[in-house]
Amino acid sequence: MMIAAFYDIHANLPALEAALQAARKAGADKVVVGGDIAAGPLPADTLDILMALGDWVVALQGSADRALVNCYDLLMAKHHSEIDAFDPLVRWAAGRITRHQRDYLHDLPAEARFLMQDLGEVYFYASMAAEGQRVPPGGEVIVVGNGHRQGKERQDGRLLVHPGSIGMPEGDQPGAYWAFLGEDVQLRRTEYDYQHAARRVVRCGMPDAKAWADRYVLCEEARS
Repeated sequence: MMIAAFYDIHANLPALEAALQAARKAGADKVVVGGDIAAGPLPADTLDILMALGDWVVALQGSADRALVNCYDLLMAKHHSEIDAFDPLVRWAAGRITRHQRDYLHDLPAEARFLMQDLGEVYFYASMAAEGQRVPPGGEVIVVGNGHRQGKERQDGRLLVHPGSIGMPEGDQPGAYWAFLGEDVQLRRTEYDYQHAARRVVRCGMPDAKAWADRYVLCEEARS
């Protein structure tokens, strides 16, 4: 079995589409989406794509997904004073997803486990926050998000993998960052049309869309 690990998409649909194409070309049997899926510029379209892929995608619920569900519920209940406590990005995305998409996010698990021939037991967690930033239990390989940065390290005799971020990378090079697990663990970066993606983000109407695109699509802030 070969698995592509996509974390922190944050509704950057152009980045997701490029990474999905790369994962298919690499022969991925599964794509594990490690949470924080839809809080970003193109939430409904991003969820449509993932939900249409069926069993090929195993998605987890991240903290931004939980916030999006809660914000959606308050929005539908017209509890507007309580909505102000949420991040503006979450508030904006909550107003653009459907009830069906809300239910999809609500029902996602927080972790997944696969037994892989070469790597052994591999555990995928949406976040280490629930574990107090300690290495979560179980498995010879742990895949978990870490500040949208990519890397690998050994802790407690196990391999800890941080795939990076598909949609909101922190670094000086733009791209969709992910991990490919098969015979070993490979950290990958997929390029896409950044200028076209930035224009698409700006047109979506999200608050501070240009600043978001400059930072997370073009990575201009990191390179300045």
